[in-house]
Amino acid sequence: MREFDLRSLLDALHEAGVDFIVIGGVAVGAHGFIRGTEDLDIVPDPDADNLERLSGALDRLGSTLPTVGERPFSPESDLGVIRRGGNVTAITRFGGLDVIQRAQGVPSYSQLAEDAVESELLGIPVQVCSLARLRQMKEAQSRTRDQLDLENLPEG
Repeated sequence: MREFDLRSLLDALHEAGVDFIVIGGVAVGAHGFIRGTEDLDIVPDPDADNLERLSGALDRLGSTLPTVGERPFSPESDLGVIRRGGNVTAITRFGGLDVIQRAQGVPSYSQLAEDAVESELLGIPVQVCSLARLRQMKEAQSRTRDQLDLENLPEG
């Protein structure tokens, strides 16, 4: 596993012009409960051009796909999965990146965008899911880590 460099990963996505909303552990930290995390979870804008920019960024980041035998990300074959709304778990040169488009309890990009918070993480402008949506996602997942996050996040 590569060392997680959140700033460099966010910067690479920002420089590529990828529109996304941060969820997961990084969003938990942005809302005030700092805990360790090994990856960045994002919900991308499903616009076709944006997904193409995301695919290019995954390629430039030297991404490999641990769920398919660690093979390198291929824009030619993997962009289709992304365009169809598939999820991608990638290991980039800056650490883990989970692209989430369909998952139990995770709202769509358009729903998340309704009340996303414009923020800056480590000097990079980003959109972070609202505290209320984050709490809803954590409640839907109900893993031990999610319960701990709920206990430590501010009330929304």
